[in-house]
Amino acid sequence: MIRVLIVAPRARTRRQLEHVVTQDPGLLLVAVSDAFESLDSVIDECRPDVIVLDPGPESHLPLPVLLEQQPTRDTTPFVVLLEDLAGEAGARALRAGARAALPRNAAPEEIRAAVRAAAAGLASLPAALAMAVLDGKASDGARAPVDTRDPTLTPREREILTLLGEGLVNKEIGAWLGISGHTVKTHLAAIYEKLEASNRAEAVATGLRRGLIML
Repeated sequence: MIRVLIVAPRARTRRQLEHVVTQDPGLLLVAVSDAFESLDSVIDECRPDVIVLDPGPESHLPLPVLLEQQPTRDTTPFVVLLEDLAGEAGARALRAGARAALPRNAAPEEIRAAVRAAAAGLASLPAALAMAVLDGKASDGARAPVDTRDPTLTPREREILTLLGEGLVNKEIGAWLGISGHTVKTHLAAIYEKLEASNRAEAVATGLRRGLIML
């Protein structure tokens, strides 16, 4: 059973998302919140496996800020519903820490599939947007700039950066590679310094942009 927390400022949106979640016997709605500011306590209390976030078009904070504010974003995956996925919006959501980005008018089965994928450690985007990201193009067809600088990551650092991109936390990375959590932290510090990143979302985004990893 996948435990789901819904976060949305608008009552109508919350009701719609509640219906989407409760119609799937494999999903358990554990809480509904209308405020970003009180999320810490809600998350601590209900321990969700996945958070479905609809910031609403009138949100006073940009999505990256909303996600960066959450201390659990490295361990609890977000599925984010956006008003407009054109251009860089979807990619920016993933770089900010979301596990999936969908349009606000996504079908219920698409939202449920994204929740299941997020719980399984997978990232998801609508097919058209995913192809644009993979092709390195913006929505207007122009090729996105590629950073070709060589940060000289070691093979082990590239392994860890790839696992970061797949959503694994330090403990999981250590178990996967057979190394201690302290060693993982040491490698992460080196990765952040070489990529001039301040957090794992920035490191993954830079790694993708420079072609160091493929997700």
